[in-house]
Amino acid sequence: MIDTHCHLQEDYRDVLLRAFANGVHHVFNICISVEDIERGLKIVEEFPTVYPVAGIHPCHAHEVEKGHFEWVVELAEQKKIIAIGESGLDLHHSLDHLDIQKEYFKKHIELANDLNLPLSIHCRNAYQELMDFTAKYPVKKGILHCFAGDETVAKWALEHGYILSFSGVVTFKNALKMQQIAAQTPLDSLIIETDAPWLAPDPYRGKKNEPAYIPFILKKIASLKGLSENQVQNEIFSTCKKLFGF
Repeated sequence: MIDTHCHLQEDYRDVLLRAFANGVHHVFNICISVEDIERGLKIVEEFPTVYPVAGIHPCHAHEVEKGHFEWVVELAEQKKIIAIGESGLDLHHSLDHLDIQKEYFKKHIELANDLNLPLSIHCRNAYQELMDFTAKYPVKKGILHCFAGDETVAKWALEHGYILSFSGVVTFKNALKMQQIAAQTPLDSLIIETDAPWLAPDPYRGKKNEPAYIPFILKKIASLKGLSENQVQNEIFSTCKKLFGF
């Protein structure tokens, strides 16, 4: 199994050992700060299947550390990260900095496109802005991380070749619309993630999340689609191999 999006912290060793024990052997570690990148490069040396992804989160675009984005570019060019991100637009946490978010989002799109790398896209309360922006600056390989859009957004995303990534939210009892979208999303356009340490799935909702909980998300997707967990797992892994090239 694979967790395509999590944020490993100082307790990464124990967290990863629990994940491996639960059959989650590939983890994509999203590094959104200089400290994250330093830790991510250390982690992959110890655990070669825990791949770093680096970028600047839109909520921090207005307070970027000097040299941060330049380091992301360098790592991408040296093939030390397997994707760019997460980057995008956020009108929930960061209403006052949309112009700066767009500036960095454009840089991330250009970098990912130039190097033919996947781009992990963060979008919260800004799907119309995302659709408008990417009409001007198309994304070659886009993943809508932690997808929370409606049916219209899902249709647009799939028509434009995006991959929809579903988090533990899809396991929540009140997430009926998201469950319907997940059920209707073609299996080769769907991946799963924890976004740990946030958004733990049922039965751990409200607690600290970790990659070891991926099986709960996998089980829910399989149930929604009426397929075996093994079939869904294999298809997601195949999609990730093609998309990320690990």
